[in-house]
Amino acid sequence: MKPLPQAWQQQLPRGHSQRFASGERIVAPGRQSNRVFIVDQGRARICLYGAAREQTLGYLHPGSVYVTHTPAWVEAQEPTIIRSWAIGQIKALFEPRPDLAIGALREVGILLFNSINLIEDLAFRSVEGQLARFLLSEAESQPAGIIKLPGTTESLASLLGTSRQTLSSLLTRMERQQLIARPDRSTLQLLDTDRIRQLTDSVSAS
Repeated sequence: MKPLPQAWQQQLPRGHSQRFASGERIVAPGRQSNRVFIVDQGRARICLYGAAREQTLGYLHPGSVYVTHTPAWVEAQEPTIIRSWAIGQIKALFEPRPDLAIGALREVGILLFNSINLIEDLAFRSVEGQLARFLLSEAESQPAGIIKLPGTTESLASLLGTSRQTLSSLLTRMERQQLIARPDRSTLQLLDTDRIRQLTDSVSAS
């Protein structure tokens, strides 16, 4: 589910605007004061880094709201522009305008909803089932079943909790089964959404 700019965002003060190149870090845990930011343009990845692996938690799109006091990293997936405010500024704005706070909570709720879905997928669904759910979700917000993949194959594999090799094998199999077409490395087209939807019930063997 991709959030879109809401009316409440247009009523915010100007904020601090920043531009980030593709691959550039936007947020690092504990390295800046707590701020709220909105993505105005581009796409960013929320992720965690461990000693030997990384885990993608989700993506931020234009209209997405994020608060920096989390243990996660945020990296630009393409040229990205954000606007940010200190927590105190947002609090002072929302106190006399609870209607604006409700709008902000909705955007935060979307992020929480997506995070819970990710936990459910990693715990209970096979990689094939997770991939099917991801493709169907992306197709809802991208026209004609044409899906632009988020960043590299590695970043999508991280989101699904698997390896690049496993993901590539699954995509190749789905292509052979005529479930998807791959016009290029960064784009997929869904050819049979009914059969893809059946794959979402595939459970993890562990």
